[in-house]
Amino acid sequence: MFKKFSFFNRAFLRNAFLLILSPKLFFNHGHIPPKNHKIPNRFFGLSLTIEDLIEDPIGVVEMCRQHKIRDVTLLIPSNRISEFSATFMDDLIGHDIKFNLKLVLIDEEDIYLQWREILDLTLLGYQAHIASIEIEMTSFTQKALHTFLNIWTMTFNIARLKKIKVAGPSIPSFSPFFNDMVFKLLKDKYQLPDIHTINLTNEMDKEPELIYSNFLIPKLGKLFKFNLIKKLALVQRIAESFNIKTIYGTIELKRHEITSYTLRAISLLIASGRLTKLYVPYRNAEGILFLVDRMEGMTYLGSLFNDVSFEIHHFKNEKEQMHAIWARDDKTLNPENFYHIEDIYSAKIFDSHGDIIDRNEFKITDTPIYLVWRSMEPITFIDTPKALDLNVTNIMALS
Repeated sequence: MFKKFSFFNRAFLRNAFLLILSPKLFFNHGHIPPKNHKIPNRFFGLSLTIEDLIEDPIGVVEMCRQHKIRDVTLLIPSNRISEFSATFMDDLIGHDIKFNLKLVLIDEEDIYLQWREILDLTLLGYQAHIASIEIEMTSFTQKALHTFLNIWTMTFNIARLKKIKVAGPSIPSFSPFFNDMVFKLLKDKYQLPDIHTINLTNEMDKEPELIYSNFLIPKLGKLFKFNLIKKLALVQRIAESFNIKTIYGTIELKRHEITSYTLRAISLLIASGRLTKLYVPYRNAEGILFLVDRMEGMTYLGSLFNDVSFEIHHFKNEKEQMHAIWARDDKTLNPENFYHIEDIYSAKIFDSHGDIIDRNEFKITDTPIYLVWRSMEPITFIDTPKALDLNVTNIMALS
């Protein structure tokens, strides 16, 4: 991690090690999602790029209408700031949608005046539809930090004048140590955000359940059992220590498709109970939309097995209960080893795209599937995980 960032100076390292030594880093079973919390209504929002707004405005409107999405982030990369127009919002206005304007500081180019002009023009005609203004810092040089703070101050002052919430810093490395440092700098300027935002895109490149071996320094991750769940818990604890109660996450597409890691991570982000809202990408989002339609308002009951090579997460609402299931490490599971056959037959089984699976083809792999029951009766298991053969190659047909 030291090689990845250039902003390792004495002040940062001192701050980071003070955090390591503080009580903030200690949780009881912090790497396991907490049980019995409700997923907020309007939990999901849509993250839109300039291409989305130019190429398919009708498709965006239809997705928001069909999936009851009422929160949209408009991504404005600083190196493409001249391409953005407030009129991009015209097609979405009238659908009870609130917008978050998000400036992404791609490089260290001076775009102060251009950003000020966008804010002035957008707030002149669209202020009633703007819920928040966000600044994302993506580089960690001294110059980049100076640029961020300069842009932030101007944005913060305008937002306060217009009574609009400020969000950030959305650091894509998702490092609580950087978050803590930036919050302290903003606190000294009396410019703390109303909403803490996290760019979670880089978390989609690895198995999201894994304990990180390194976390700031070698072996710290394993020592404290840091995984995606515990990092979110620490970020929430840090934010609350600065009296910031609201945390939004964002997932953007670096590729042309959603991977199994993405879908697994989204289930864990929902299960974590730490996020108030999660913005998901517009393109190729079929698997995500199944979760968007089903998850809001559900209660997360807990992870049914912990510290094993597969995941089963239990959700319910007043109408149904659902298991989100997947294996890890490219393994395959035979569900008859631990589900009673009558529970399998009484469930509707959906694949990662939300399509119903024929029971003759039912298997559990590293891509999530979902078992949904209309009954509220408890689902009991035949055996404990230690008895399972996770290297099964020929799955028994459930016919």
